[in-house]
Amino acid sequence: MITYNLMCWGLFFYILLNAVRGILTATQTLGDQNRLNKGLEIYRYMNQQVNPCDDFYEFACGNWNTYNSAAAKRKSATGLFHSLREERDQKILLLMNTNDPHDTNVDKKVKNFYKSCMNLPNFKSSYTARLVEIMSEFGQMPAMAGDYWQEQTFDWQATIAAIAHKYGIITITGAEISVDFADNTKNRIYLSEQQLALESRDIYLNPANAGFVKNYINSIANKLYIFLGLDVNVGRQVATEMVQLEANLARGMADSKKINKLADLYTLNTMDEIQQITYPYLNINKLVEESLGTLPDFKVYWSPDYIKNMIRTLQQTPKHVVANYVFYHLIEKFMLVIPQTQPQLQDMCLRQMKTYFSKNFDNMLYRKYNMDDTERGVNAMWQDIKATFIEALKSPHQYAWIRADTRSYAVEKIKAMKMEIVSYKNYDFETVFRPFQVNAHDFVENLQSLFALGTQQKRNAIYLPPQPLDLSERIATTPVNVLIENAVKVPVSILQPNYAWSASFANAFNFGILGALLSHELMHGLDVHGRHHDAQGNSLEWWDPESSRDFNARSQCFNAQYQRYIFHGQHLPDMPAQGENIADNGGVRLAFAAYVKWLEKALATNPRGVNESMPPVNYSDRKLFFISYAQLWCNDITPAFRKYLASVDNHVPDKFRVIGPLSNFDGFAEEFQCPKGSGMNPVQKCEIY
Repeated sequence: MITYNLMCWGLFFYILLNAVRGILTATQTLGDQNRLNKGLEIYRYMNQQVNPCDDFYEFACGNWNTYNSAAAKRKSATGLFHSLREERDQKILLLMNTNDPHDTNVDKKVKNFYKSCMNLPNFKSSYTARLVEIMSEFGQMPAMAGDYWQEQTFDWQATIAAIAHKYGIITITGAEISVDFADNTKNRIYLSEQQLALESRDIYLNPANAGFVKNYINSIANKLYIFLGLDVNVGRQVATEMVQLEANLARGMADSKKINKLADLYTLNTMDEIQQITYPYLNINKLVEESLGTLPDFKVYWSPDYIKNMIRTLQQTPKHVVANYVFYHLIEKFMLVIPQTQPQLQDMCLRQMKTYFSKNFDNMLYRKYNMDDTERGVNAMWQDIKATFIEALKSPHQYAWIRADTRSYAVEKIKAMKMEIVSYKNYDFETVFRPFQVNAHDFVENLQSLFALGTQQKRNAIYLPPQPLDLSERIATTPVNVLIENAVKVPVSILQPNYAWSASFANAFNFGILGALLSHELMHGLDVHGRHHDAQGNSLEWWDPESSRDFNARSQCFNAQYQRYIFHGQHLPDMPAQGENIADNGGVRLAFAAYVKWLEKALATNPRGVNESMPPVNYSDRKLFFISYAQLWCNDITPAFRKYLASVDNHVPDKFRVIGPLSNFDGFAEEFQCPKGSGMNPVQKCEIY
């Protein structure tokens, strides 16, 4: 009997061992296939006819457009981040159209909200009446009321305050409560600026961008015709007047490309101090109290330039134009032009849903798709990068231009810097959305309920401890350094397999893509903006004067360098705030140093376990790192979108995010043996970190 039992157990373990071996073999086979597929992709995009020392972007990305033409794919742009976004969108759509037994109550509410959007074609007949009903809560839109509109009864300040109180929609200006960027233990009132539909003041004010402004006017006129039934000519006149008002408001806004620190954007005063400047045209106490339902004894951050310009603009603008603008921006939040086809409707509803439920989606994706392996890889890489930078800051042979005390505090700041994968796994969705009632057939009603709930919850939090900034959709696909928290936030979309990191890929690739992104964000903690914040994220001028002067001189080296680059026949513009270029340059150096440190340790401890090639690419380890880094920025972009980005984006074109940092880096020139004076190894180089 004992012998028989032993035989049975032996047979059981034999079967189990072979099953485990089968699983491991299948896993290894899948990993090998993933590595081969990625290697083929890298190889396909390269143009090895180009000398890497002449133009490394063309060498690494020269065939990108052959396979990823934006025009051929009918997209505004193609690139890694666009691919991540598309993959995320497809997964969200799958979630929205699938009933899962593991859905929470909140998940079901989100899906019903999506259903209400998809039901919009059945809502057409009552759409206009519902929008008029929303406006009637606060008055009348002159363009609709015509001769019946009573100018003397319109109070722009009372109206925008009432709308903000009910729905949280800010128009022209408004009062919001948020954490103090200079002291994150306190809440402050922020006097908001008008959110620009075209994103940048330059779009409105630069005659070269007149085409975008014209399209914006036509879009508004079209909505006024579709939703409110305005005559086409009347609608275009109304739209033109409103856009001109918005352009005039934009004149008072700061140019973000010239801002070196948050304190340059805002002035901190008491409400009484602001009242003395703005009264009687703007009664700040009344605006705050009517918007928030209370008058907190908080100091106020505001932009005197914007508010003074706003007052002048409103005084010079006919009342009916201001009223049209206010009411249009109220109902515009509820307007969705219903597409002709089901796929177009689906895409439109997805865009809307991401605006309001980005947190929910990221959490649903995190729960649905097991990302533990990648999450561990991201965390391990972050620790490697931090340790490498701290070691460099402590070394007497690096960053000698930064004085000892400043370097010492930089070490403390980097040690304190956190990295968070934004999965919202600890967010209490159930409590937040418990009062939210969703009608699966009425999209407008759902929006009203959602806006009202969000506004009420913000009012409830006024006197509570400061909350972290809500970045939601703004970090859907790209990491970001939240300076006032001294934290790098990484979106779950980065964890999607086989894009930015994989255990089956060479670590040269992982460090070249994900490592460079993490290092870039870490560097923001010490760039033109980040160096004004301390280890806790609060405002502090901790740099000594000599190091500051050297930093500014080195920063201007970058400004001069990038202005020499020519893109589609034009030199890149003057950008005094060089934060992004500093982070690109320092980031790739740091990621490379961390990779080399990992590689040397791996070769010393387990040389047989190191495989840093990705066939059929003929380059491995250090060279593969640089190729991977360059392919992080491979992209194609349509001429119209390229022109738009030139006005709104603080980053240089992606080509120069490769050429600029690598041509400044001696380590790159050494690996590819680029002669001095070649395109990728110029005599004069710029360096900060």
